[in-house]
Amino acid sequence: MATAVDIVFSPGGKVQAFDPGPLELAWNERVICSTARGPMVGRVVTANHEISLQRRREPLRPIERRVTPEDEVVERENRRRGRVAILAMRDLLRERKLEDARPIAADVTFDGSRITISYRSEQRVELRALQGPLSHRLDARVDLRQVNSREAARQCSGGGMCGPVKCCTRFPTTEAPVTLKMAKEQDLPMNPGRITGMCGRLRCCLAFEHPVYRSFRDRAPAVGRMVGTAQGNGIVRDYRVPEDSLVVELESDGSQIVVALDETQEPSARRSRSAAPRNDPR
Repeated sequence: MATAVDIVFSPGGKVQAFDPGPLELAWNERVICSTARGPMVGRVVTANHEISLQRRREPLRPIERRVTPEDEVVERENRRRGRVAILAMRDLLRERKLEDARPIAADVTFDGSRITISYRSEQRVELRALQGPLSHRLDARVDLRQVNSREAARQCSGGGMCGPVKCCTRFPTTEAPVTLKMAKEQDLPMNPGRITGMCGRLRCCLAFEHPVYRSFRDRAPAVGRMVGTAQGNGIVRDYRVPEDSLVVELESDGSQIVVALDETQEPSARRSRSAAPRNDPR
């Protein structure tokens, strides 16, 4: 077993484990981590915890230190350089008449030696020829990375159907693929406008909320089944998953009530005629 902390480097980015060393880190603290691309500023999403290293092929990379006020100044300058890098790539694309590719975001390592520019294109576009001119203009090593529509929407941030912050930036990236079955199990209408996000693909929240719906259905009686409530027996007519409740139609008067799942029970089975006591013929 080893001690680790989970880090993300951008809103909604992939969660990665790092070695905190002697540091005791808490959620939402900002730290400088040693990565394969160089030092990067990340945010703690899981505090110090124990993990097993048996299945890991490589040791955890270390966390160098907490972010200081001086580091914040450097990070602001790196964000400015990232915006300059996007503008430089746009100019270069126009010069070479490569209108299909659009730069989305630029990540600058903490020491400023490396810039990774993400770009979006409807087709597979190879832009390696631009790395040299961009490196010369920006005075840093430049890597170009083509991203899909979902990743592009995450890096652009902004709001969505759910509110001012999209799920893909509010929550860490989900490893599970988002499938149409998840929408069906959540009783959502198969309307593309309701189940697709700004990226044009199935909404990320389907994957985030699916475990809640699956857990509820594993515990809840099926629709149409008889259950017992404090107001009498009734038939389950609908689910209220966010409220962890059932809609029950009472046998007594046909009215419908909303009952918490934990407050329902299976009605006592009536004894069958075969189990009823018989008169002794003697």
